[in-house]
Amino acid sequence: MRIHLRKCAGLYLFLGVWFVYSICPPFLSYDSYWTTATALTLIEHRSTSVDRLVPSAPAPAAYGVECVPLNGPPRTAAVPDGCHDGDWYSLYPVGSAFLVAPLLLVMKAVLAVIGPFVPHTGFFAVREVAAYFSGDLLGGRPLTELWCASTIGALAVWVQYRIALLFLGQRAALALALLFAFGTSEWSVASRNLFPQGLTVLLLSAILYLLVRARVDGRMLRWAALLLAISFTVRPSNAISCAAITVYVASHQRRYLAQFLLWAAVPAAAFFAYYLLVRHSLLPLYLQVAIIPIPPLQGALMHLFSPSRGLLVFTPVVLAAVFGAVVAWRRKWCFPLAPYLMAIMIGHAALISTGWPGHGYGPRFYTDITPLFWFFLIPAVEWWRERQGLERRLLAGAFALLATWGVFTHARGGTSIAANQWSALPVNVDENRERVCDWHDPQFLRGLK
Repeated sequence: MRIHLRKCAGLYLFLGVWFVYSICPPFLSYDSYWTTATALTLIEHRSTSVDRLVPSAPAPAAYGVECVPLNGPPRTAAVPDGCHDGDWYSLYPVGSAFLVAPLLLVMKAVLAVIGPFVPHTGFFAVREVAAYFSGDLLGGRPLTELWCASTIGALAVWVQYRIALLFLGQRAALALALLFAFGTSEWSVASRNLFPQGLTVLLLSAILYLLVRARVDGRMLRWAALLLAISFTVRPSNAISCAAITVYVASHQRRYLAQFLLWAAVPAAAFFAYYLLVRHSLLPLYLQVAIIPIPPLQGALMHLFSPSRGLLVFTPVVLAAVFGAVVAWRRKWCFPLAPYLMAIMIGHAALISTGWPGHGYGPRFYTDITPLFWFFLIPAVEWWRERQGLERRLLAGAFALLATWGVFTHARGGTSIAANQWSALPVNVDENRERVCDWHDPQFLRGLK
């Protein structure tokens, strides 16, 4: 029995995490409304135009569409004014919609079988729930997005477990994977809806696993290249990862560079061709209008130390990851790959320091590179294992305290409606930005006072 449990630990981990994510409440974003809408349009009409869905869309989601005229580049336009010379499309990069479309297709098939047997009373009579089980995935968007995001999130946790197993024993790998699942923004942000962060975390985790494996088997690089290019179609900020890993392959795995570039070229060519032919622009309009600029120093301090957006406030265990990166540098651990991963983290931190995070929970903009932080916990754990006596116990206690605090803060984000309403109540945080620095009303304590 014990051998069986050990062999199936990854499966049980996936199922357990998926179950917890799935029973936590969904916290919808109007950013992700159009991801669901575009994916459904792809399934039902083989198109990415959302013309037929714009009139019935929630008013707050109006900012998430762009008008693409028959001739000329796309533009932002007010929905009430219409898009008379063209068609409406989602403002957000199209990669997410293409990737979640298969999940929605499976969901529709399952609902077609079980839907007729679902009762129409109690919980199942709630409007969104009834719509979902009738097969209306957009009308039932809270459940649609929740169960898609839960599946994507649980897969990312499983991949993190597989990465840790390459260096650590099963118990330590499971512990790190569970902490990743419940002590980071993977729980409070990525698993709640179809924000692009969820897919980015999964893709970057898989890329990381393949890169580590490629140190022994270079053929893994072709799959890493494919996923890297796909990650850019989901979230263009992943260009930092694309550039760094390409330089790594060119410098240290030159034998496989041609294959790497060829495999990356397939999704990249499809992405740019789509935008050029359908949207009349080589790059998404999103890149020009989605990010609200702020002074870099102010942004860096906010993203790290703010009581409602700071990474070190919500996930202080990343301090151990930073220490792990120092250990990796000194010991040449996982070299020459490790320095390139560090460069990605630094580049991402510099990029987000120039952008206002808007609505969301906690350090949303740091969610994307959570897999890299967790990777550098591994050399920190290996270093800790070399300690003895009191020093070892004190270090373990300090790590446990940091980890426990992270579980608390992200549990608030993953389960508390009040904490997620913080961005809008009592005043819209976009209109009163000082709120993110108010220690009298931190987001993670909203609803407890």
